[in-house]
Amino acid sequence: MIHVVAGILFDVEGNFLLARRPTGKVYEGFWEFPGGKVEEKERASDALVRELEEELGVVAKTFHPWITKTFRYPHADVNIEFFKVTHWSGKVRSLENQKLYWQGPGSLRVAPVLEPNIPILKSLRLPDHYLITHLSALGEANFFESLLQAVKKSPQLIQVREKDLSPTDLEAFTKEVLSVCRPSGSKVLVNTHIDIADRVGADGVHLNSVQLKSITHRPEVALCAASCHSKEDLVRVDALALDFAVLSPIKVTASHPDAIPIGWNLFASLIGGVKTPVYALGGLSKEELSDAWAHGAAGISMLRGAW
Repeated sequence: MIHVVAGILFDVEGNFLLARRPTGKVYEGFWEFPGGKVEEKERASDALVRELEEELGVVAKTFHPWITKTFRYPHADVNIEFFKVTHWSGKVRSLENQKLYWQGPGSLRVAPVLEPNIPILKSLRLPDHYLITHLSALGEANFFESLLQAVKKSPQLIQVREKDLSPTDLEAFTKEVLSVCRPSGSKVLVNTHIDIADRVGADGVHLNSVQLKSITHRPEVALCAASCHSKEDLVRVDALALDFAVLSPIKVTASHPDAIPIGWNLFASLIGGVKTPVYALGGLSKEELSDAWAHGAAGISMLRGAW
């Protein structure tokens, strides 16, 4: 296993830096995040600082570990630790004959991209948390107060999942959720009910695992996610080109006490090689976000812990 670090450098406008591998290197011409191999007995954070200085002439000052991915190349297995870098000293420049490109919001403007970076690029478009509504436990007043406070802090990604509501009541509830979320730019997906999502103008739909197995093509919505419980489910998410997936349960949960938790190690194994970003779900709190990143997750999804 080759240990590698990669830095995702963000400028003040939120653009991030990509580098093209120069002529003579393995996979020459492919775009990736700058970085390189961790030397023997070297800490990953020290390797990141060293590699960015050698490749770009900058000294990383403010950064934190993000997603870790394991990828199998034909020549070797590689474990890549991605770091988000938000402040550095010096001017970014090419010191190893690599081309550089600052990628902004929207569609990727360079190609081809080295394969392990594909789910990372997709994950950059997603927030760290995917929140699931919990009206039945909180009550209407408490839920909407919690929702308002959440979207005031920052735009959120929210799934409306209220299985106890009738379709009529669910549609009315989703409209109210949208009215709270729209001013902040938060995104709202409706669980299972593609028709309701379409009628109320939600941002997308979240498929349950039964729907995932039965559909033949991606629904025509802006955002489409799915619940997964196996490698087969994750492979299907890739095949349908969905935007993200949720894999569960990581731990024992009150809502599904009989479900066998998969734990972090199996989670990391199951999402290995999956090109779609995957959130971890099941008995998690916001404090476990770093654990999720360390095992390759785009973030964590929460029901009770969200509110």
